[in-house]
Amino acid sequence: MIVIIIVKRHGDGHDMRITSEQARKNRDRVLDAAADLFREKGFDSVAVSELMGAAGLTHGGFYNHFGSKDEVEAAACARVFEASLARIGAIAGIDDPDERRRAFGAYRGRYVSTAARDAPAPACPMVAFAGDMARRPAELRHAFAEGLRAYLEAFTQASGEDRASAIRDYTTMAGALILARGVAKEDPELSAEILRAAAEG
Repeated sequence: MIVIIIVKRHGDGHDMRITSEQARKNRDRVLDAAADLFREKGFDSVAVSELMGAAGLTHGGFYNHFGSKDEVEAAACARVFEASLARIGAIAGIDDPDERRRAFGAYRGRYVSTAARDAPAPACPMVAFAGDMARRPAELRHAFAEGLRAYLEAFTQASGEDRASAIRDYTTMAGALILARGVAKEDPELSAEILRAAAEG
């Protein structure tokens, strides 16, 4: 059964209706745009109007999908974690230890690469969001904590290490990428040195 949703009224009094499927697609467009913009600019630097424009939708349509900007921030954070979990989870799911080790090594190399450093929007939600998280609303902090917990579990499986070693390994990678991004323009040699040290770790 297709559900019809009334979105708004035109000036002539006629209702404009969309199906529940189209509403879902529109919501996904908003979340995709939010995930990109929040990773690139941070949460406070993105207005709802900019977000909806990036999604190709009208500003007024925002509240058809979300009750507040806080809600879309938490949902977008969860969406970014879904992508990261899919990548590391695929490696964790490899049965052959040697193949898994090779895949994990390649993942590590990409994570602390110059391409990852120079990307306008960090692919990793920890790198993109962690520094801002203590100041964010509880709903967003919860989404971040849940995502990080799941990521570390998958990372531990993928690395083949015990949990404490895996956490040390991952925090080295994430910290290195954050610091390398921070000094890339002012001191590219130091930035590259940081990435090399993390890659060799």
